[in-house]
Parts: sequence; C-alpha cells; structure tokens
Amino acid sequence: MAIAIDFMIAPFIASILLIFIMAYFGIHVIEREIIFIDIALAQIAALGGTVALVINRLQTGVEGHAHDHGAGLIMSYLFCLLAAMMFTALKNKKITIPLEALIGIAYAVATTAAVILLDKAAGSDVHIHDMLTGTILWVTWPQIIRLGIVVIVVAGFHFIFREKFKTVTLSYSEVENKPVNARLWDFLFYFTFGIVIVEAVNIGGILTIFAFLIIPASISALFAVRWTFRVLIGLFAGGISTLLGLYLSWVMDIPCSPAIILFLAVFLVLAVIIRTVFNALNRTRTGKMQVSE
Repeated sequence: MAIAIDFMIAPFIASILLIFIMAYFGIHVIEREIIFIDIALAQIAALGGTVALVINRLQTGVEGHAHDHGAGLIMSYLFCLLAAMMFTALKNKKITIPLEALIGIAYAVATTAAVILLDKAAGSDVHIHDMLTGTILWVTWPQIIRLGIVVIVVAGFHFIFREKFKTVTLSYSEVENKPVNARLWDFLFYFTFGIVIVEAVNIGGILTIFAFLIIPASISALFAVRWTFRVLIGLFAGGISTLLGLYLSWVMDIPCSPAIILFLAVFLVLAVIIRTVFNALNRTRTGKMQVSE
C-alpha cells in the first residue's frame, strides 16, 4: 500500500489543482452556455504544440524532447492568445451564427489539422493518445510546481476581479445592458482560461480536462447557488472521483484518466438522483403543509 501511495500522490495533487481551477471556470462556462469552449481551447493549444513539434522535426530530422517541449509551450500559448481574440470578436450581435456553433467548428478544424500534421510525424499514434487522454499518471513534480504557480496566479487574478468576471458572465447572453469594457474582460477570461488549459492539457489530456471542467461544475449546480460553495462541492466530488479512479487504475492496471472520468460520471448520476429525491420530498412536505392549513 505504501508503494501505491507514493506512486499516486503526484497524480492526485495534480488532479486536485486541475479540479479546483476547472470547477471555477466550469461555473462560468455553464452560465455562459458555451460548454465546448474548453475542449476547443484545449484542441487549439494542442494544435500549437503539434505545429512546433512538426517544425522541429522538419528542421532537425531528429526527436528533441526538451526543445519540443519549450517550443511547443510557446506555440500553445500563442495559439491560445489567437483563440481568445477570435472568440471575443465572434461574440458579436452582427454575427447571426451562435457562438457555440463557431466553437464547435473551431474544435473540428483544430482536431483535423492536428491529426493531419501528426500523421506525418514519427510516433503519431502516441502523440494522438497523449493529446486526448494525457499522461497524468506520469506527472513530474516540476510539472506540478509549474501548474501550481499558474493556478495560483490565475485564481488570484480572478479573485481580485471576481465581480467584473461574474458580471460579464451573468450578462453574457444579453444584447443590451452590457457592463463597461465587457469585451476586455471577455478577452481576459478567454486568455487566462487558455493559459490554464495549456498547462492542463500537457498533464491531463483533452478528454480529462473537459470532464474536470463540466462534470464537477454540473454536480455543484444541483446543490448550491453561491459560487464559493459550488467550487467546494465540485472540488469534493472531483477529489473523491480522482481517489477512486487512481485506486482502480492501480489494482486493475487500467488507464488512469478514463477511470477518473468514469467515476465522475457515476457521481453526476448519483447527484441527479439525490437532487430528484430531495425535490420530491420537498414537494410532498409542501403539499402536506398546504392541506393542513
């Protein structure tokens, strides 16, 4: 058991950091009704890394992992910056196509481009697998430290300007009565989200990060209204799911990320059932009170 704990402690800490920040961003995403923004930004970031990988291979003809990582990180941030600018500009009342549709198109195009580029690179199947499911089980402490710094900086920035971001999100679907400098804060939301996504995808992969974003935030929406409580509920559900997923991965020798996603889905189903039972009990209690009156 001691060996298992030593092996799983790093993936668990990385997952907790990711779930904490993703639960917060997930609330924004659900309120804005742009559910696939995470997976689109993640795929665009992955495309940036892929472009850097292919360029390096064409120039050197050999694999250079250190160079690949540094150049890929820079290119991923650049692509996320461009995506943040694009999504901010596309939220325009003159554009009749729904933003969610445009986000889906961006994801499809970025995925197609990444697959085409990786098809010509050595070990393309490995790169595609890592891009989708990540390598969270093999996360290193330097990666965790860098992720922790990013999470602290981004979370601190959003905490300081929480009312600005919250106001923009809650008025996101309104055509009129937009807050002052709404486009600026919209861009800062997408860009800071993109910064987190770049680090997150390198560790967890696109599918895992999408699950961390949407499922804990969805669970929390069933039981709380205040954003602080929603983040805490999401963190609790995600933390328990991660523990169970890591344990299942250890004892059954199965991939870690799919196991975690599976338990998150189970928690969501249980949360829906519990919420439904509570609602039924409340209706019954209210009906009895009205009859007694």
